[in-house]
Amino acid sequence: MKSITTIEFELSPMEEADKAILEAISTFFLNLEDDEPVSNDIENSVKEYLEAFREDLYCLIEYPYVDKVYRDSYYSYYSSKHADYQRDSIRVSLFEPTVTGNEFLDPAQHGTLNKKYLGYFTIRPTLNSLFGRSLINPKAMLESDFKACLCKGESFVFGAKLQTEGFPHSAQDEETILCAETTIWGLMEYFSSRYPDYKPVLPSQIHSALKNLIFQRQLPSMGLSMDQISFALKEFGFGTRIYNQNPYSSGIYNLIDCYIESGIPVLIGLESDTIGHVIIGIGKEYDHTFDINTVKKTTFHSHGRDKEFLEHTNFPKRYVVQDDNLAPYRVIDIDNPGEHYPGSQGFDDMKVDSVIVPLYPKIYLEAELARKLFLELIKDEDVGFDFEDGFIFRYFLASSRSFKRHVSAIKEINTGLKFIIVSSKMPKFIWCGEIYSSESSAKEGDEPIGLIILDATEANKAGIDALLFAGYPDRCIRRDENNFVDLQGALEKYTYYSNLK
Repeated sequence: MKSITTIEFELSPMEEADKAILEAISTFFLNLEDDEPVSNDIENSVKEYLEAFREDLYCLIEYPYVDKVYRDSYYSYYSSKHADYQRDSIRVSLFEPTVTGNEFLDPAQHGTLNKKYLGYFTIRPTLNSLFGRSLINPKAMLESDFKACLCKGESFVFGAKLQTEGFPHSAQDEETILCAETTIWGLMEYFSSRYPDYKPVLPSQIHSALKNLIFQRQLPSMGLSMDQISFALKEFGFGTRIYNQNPYSSGIYNLIDCYIESGIPVLIGLESDTIGHVIIGIGKEYDHTFDINTVKKTTFHSHGRDKEFLEHTNFPKRYVVQDDNLAPYRVIDIDNPGEHYPGSQGFDDMKVDSVIVPLYPKIYLEAELARKLFLELIKDEDVGFDFEDGFIFRYFLASSRSFKRHVSAIKEINTGLKFIIVSSKMPKFIWCGEIYSSESSAKEGDEPIGLIILDATEANKAGIDALLFAGYPDRCIRRDENNFVDLQGALEKYTYYSNLK
């Protein structure tokens, strides 16, 4: 291949992007003659990937591009092969219509260009698995009516500094990274962009973290068990928690729902009779049209009588996942996680087997115990409240900083109550329980009739020890050192809090 001394760019509408990308692959990776076609496998792979995107987008195709993830795999593995592998990739940047080349060269238009920017994906010279690292805004996808965990990312495109948000995604290259490594990489990319406690990792760093645990060669990769994935995440700074299908059975779905509602991406281990696979659960597609009378009811004894209530984790919904065998942001039914593999033996009948939750190491109170403590506090004669039958219970983890910012931004809330909440001493992470009336649907914009805040660093099974604040229709309660103080005024005008975007 001839030496390239400048970066080559091509601007293409999405409806013609498959041809432009195939031409770039042919020219830069395969060195084919003008009339020589690429293989059907490559052509089908490109077309299948692009089918998930909106047709009105514009693509800026760029070569050569240094993709840090592929470049790491290249130097740790591909460069040592007898066959020649290129070290450069192709980058495809996505824009809302319409965009012109002049906008990149005019700094006065960079602000407008940034509003149009919807992220990028890379194409590697690994022809059996082309699509590499990406950060794509869900608005670029045909299917985007969902809420998800998103992080911000910056890119320099044709000299312009642009920013968007999305969730990191990559296909496995089938040699240095399989599904296990891509999920670890994706999680670390996400958390490192959100919290200074974490750093991004490259494939070679994942292998290095596991070298004392794996007693055979690591390259070519043979995949990882869920225990090994959890170990790697623990090495990278998480206090991981593994939940297996047994003994939780169908309750594992409620745990998945709770943690995703908390804005925590979870690794979902899938198994069939013949294969194992792992994906990242990152968001939810809510169903706001369902009949609430069809939702399973839970019974508990409170204030002298048995009561029924609804749990938000049982509401109908579908989950947004990052699957390294598919395009980004696929939406699945948790009972049928292989629905995007029709007729693919082993994949189409996969079921959830286990879940890894990457918790901040000082979150000692996990979801199952937090739920139990919330319900114990609700029925407590001193710090609870006698809610009417049919109330809706929703609970989630949140950072105290983000939660206080949410409360502070509510204009209608009483300033006295607002001051009490934002001035309360809280740990870095808290558990929040919201209680809605039976007339509500517990969706964004709704006002709960109850709010309970627990200390996420308190693992004591006595719920009273974890209680920080409680707000009810008749009063509010706040912890003051080791005592609880009843406050004048009720919980009013507080609104639904969401960790998802």
